[in-house]
Amino acid sequence: MSATANKKHIVYCNCGGERIPAGIKEAVKSSLLNAGVSHTEYRDLCGLAALQKDLISEMFQPGTDYLVVGCYKRTMDLLFSQAACKPQSAITGHINLVESSAAEAAEKIVSFCNGNSGISENKQIVETSGWPSWYPLIDVARCTNCGQCADFCLFGVYEKPDNQVTVVNPRGCKNNCPACARICPSAAIIFPKYMHGGAIGGSDEIDEKEEQQRQARDIENILGDDLYEALERRKARRRSIIREEIMLKALAEREKALGRSTNN
Repeated sequence: MSATANKKHIVYCNCGGERIPAGIKEAVKSSLLNAGVSHTEYRDLCGLAALQKDLISEMFQPGTDYLVVGCYKRTMDLLFSQAACKPQSAITGHINLVESSAAEAAEKIVSFCNGNSGISENKQIVETSGWPSWYPLIDVARCTNCGQCADFCLFGVYEKPDNQVTVVNPRGCKNNCPACARICPSAAIIFPKYMHGGAIGGSDEIDEKEEQQRQARDIENILGDDLYEALERRKARRRSIIREEIMLKALAEREKALGRSTNN
């Protein structure tokens, strides 16, 4: 390596979901250990981007070329953005393990390393909460801020202050439920761990006609013929859930205060 050449580093998301076969992940891990360049393994990027952004916000450093290994590039770019990470100029390669074989991934890793055989520093950063990190990402390039997702969701995952829809409570999302993405008119909502690809799964290429047809079917199945009436019912139900939660919290605090009073 010449004195002016950039260092090389591999960023690997060892996904906590099931969309990437375990055999491919194990083969990639073996390839990384023999790569001859440093790598950082994140387990998993979705959870870290939601709960511990500081662990990845400084991931990409000047003077280093990066190979990113994980799922779809579109999805991972959104996760980096969520963590206030701006890697565009630093990433020189991407391996999508959803659509690559173990052999293809290993070949690309070898090509990126390009004969490097120096001492490598390998780190592992783990999200340890036990949360399955199932939650939505919003592709702002597609989102029209219609707010339909926020009106539909019963669990306070979204808010739309100043007509800008944002994910404010990712842990409120119910595991394996992508219903809000199914009714999004712009196909702007991604669930990174969704198993079936397409716009909902964060695919890099989207068949717009197919997504429109899929969405029309899903809206009818989920909300029925009158979309706006159905969304109003959902909003009323959400308000009821919030009131119930507030009441339960108040009763718990009251019981706790009474217990302290009795003990005194």
